Amino acid sequence: MTIAHPDPADGLRPQEANFASRLVHAAQRFVATSGEGSIVAWALGGFVVVWMLYDTVSLLTVDVRWDASEASLWAQHFAFGYKHPPMTAWLFALWFAVFPRADWAAHLLGVTNAAIALAVTWRLLRDHLDKNRALFGLAALFLIPLYTFKAAELDAGTAMMPFWPAALLFYLRARRGLGVCDALLAGAFASLTMLAKYWAIYLFAGMAVASLVGPGTRRFWRSPAPYLMAAGAAIVIAPHVYWYISPAGGSSYAFVRDGVLNHDSFATALARSGRYLLGTIAYAAGPLVLLAALRPNWAALADIAWPAGEERRQAMILFAVPLVLPALANLMLPHRLTAVWTYPNWALLPVVLYGSRKIVIDAAAAGAAGLVALAIGFLALIASPVVAYQKLKAGPASNRPDAHQVAEAAERLAGGAPVRYFWGSTSLTGGLPFYLPHARPLDADPLSADGRAAIKAAGLLIVCLDNDAPCLKTDTALAGGAGAEHRSADLTIRHSLLGLSGPPAKVHITVVSAPAQ
Repeated sequence: MTIAHPDPADGLRPQEANFASRLVHAAQRFVATSGEGSIVAWALGGFVVVWMLYDTVSLLTVDVRWDASEASLWAQHFAFGYKHPPMTAWLFALWFAVFPRADWAAHLLGVTNAAIALAVTWRLLRDHLDKNRALFGLAALFLIPLYTFKAAELDAGTAMMPFWPAALLFYLRARRGLGVCDALLAGAFASLTMLAKYWAIYLFAGMAVASLVGPGTRRFWRSPAPYLMAAGAAIVIAPHVYWYISPAGGSSYAFVRDGVLNHDSFATALARSGRYLLGTIAYAAGPLVLLAALRPNWAALADIAWPAGEERRQAMILFAVPLVLPALANLMLPHRLTAVWTYPNWALLPVVLYGSRKIVIDAAAAGAAGLVALAIGFLALIASPVVAYQKLKAGPASNRPDAHQVAEAAERLAGGAPVRYFWGSTSLTGGLPFYLPHARPLDADPLSADGRAAIKAAGLLIVCLDNDAPCLKTDTALAGGAGAEHRSADLTIRHSLLGLSGPPAKVHITVVSAPAQ
């Protein structure tokens, strides 16, 4: 049984219905007469332009997130691990070896990363869906905020986004064709995802469960494919594992132990798992609305819930297990859990929702879905100045330190000499490394013997909010030290937008230069 898609003009006044019908007919002609490569190129190019403009405008009144400064610190030296796995630092270092250290470049990195993830996902969709269904599914993914509003800048979560769908792409190809290269690449990309964030353990779990289910299981395990997957994964992850078990790996273990795991009661953990599951459903609201617009009947919904074909069942398992398992794991091992961490989990959602042949998705439906995605993008652009103004009124966010103006003032005070160490109010210093790419936080107390030795060797930038009395006291003590040249300035940080100003923050800056030898 098939289900016809609805007329987009239903429920509209005659003039509106006529305009909507013309738009859909134009979109239908574009989808029907254009090559899919051209359509996807235009879609992804438009995605980059629209969301780059949105990020640029909506974030005009704030600095980059502290994640960018954290990655900047890691990128100062190559390693196979940091507090997080190393992929974020590697991508950051490669990108900013080409682009200047500027807010717009950080936003372009985030948008480009999401676009690459969608491009890989397109290849995954076309392996399992016809052209119209795949285009409909790609448009549906544009409606998931994790690809758009939430992906403005690179972090450990967004760094997973291109690698996860690549692992799924090659796993499903290897499952079907048992190809040597496909199997090796499936394992390699799964480990590359793990090198971005340990959340990828759920990708491995999904692949493991899928490998044990379905009529092709015996054929799969009798072939070299699963063992080649394991080999590809082991080769890629081995350097990080070696780093993790070395003394240097203690920083990552300590972060997981102290920053991720907790000792919540079962009731609290259950509530957190519930919020996580509700959050994942909320992120899928756009694709679910598009599914509802196709008016599936009970037979179609049953085919979606448990598909008849082996490949669609594999897709369902690979999609559902990594999404649901974190909520179950949290009940046994309570830890921080948020639906935001599902950044890379959504690639197979279109195969799950729109793969059933009991639903008709033609060029008109694909074109209409594309128009919906385009409309959401334009609405976001229209709203971006309002978002920027709301951020301006709210003042500095805890995850976006006001560091840009501080860094500029520090460089002027330093007189062209590079700032090597900084110390001060943590609400400011957390954002400095992105804007002072060669600077590092002073790990020791500035008044201690180790701190004074570091200052003597390389100098120090001190940044204090005017209400941070301990910081100001240390600043006074260091500035008055014998043999130290220092220059100080008072700075008022104030963001503005179209003549409107946000709340001011007064800052005292001191550059203590290393004594002349």
